[in-house]
Amino acid sequence: MLNEALRLVRVFHDLNKTQAADRVGLSKSYVTELERGDKKVTLEVLQKYATAFNVPLSSLMFFAEQAADGSSSEKVRTAVAGKVVKMLDWIATVTAERADEGDDDEREATQAR
Repeated sequence: MLNEALRLVRVFHDLNKTQAADRVGLSKSYVTELERGDKKVTLEVLQKYATAFNVPLSSLMFFAEQAADGSSSEKVRTAVAGKVVKMLDWIATVTAERADEGDDDEREATQAR
């Protein structure tokens, strides 16, 4: 789930992997491996993302706590984390749609001139 959260943070900010890597201070290949789940997301990486994207570390830590908490059942952890990921995905979708609407308004204004 952490890898998907990092991907959604990047998508929300409308960055490609190269741009996100530059912003966070990691290589593009490392960001790719993180997002695919090939590399473990560390506290240091979470801090870099929190700082670079102005996201509270606590929001990112939510995923880490859910993944590391052995006292909760796996189904509950997965359900909660899954809902948060869906919410972030929805926010990214709405933001992209609003950006598209803004582009349409700008095109219409330009054509009217």
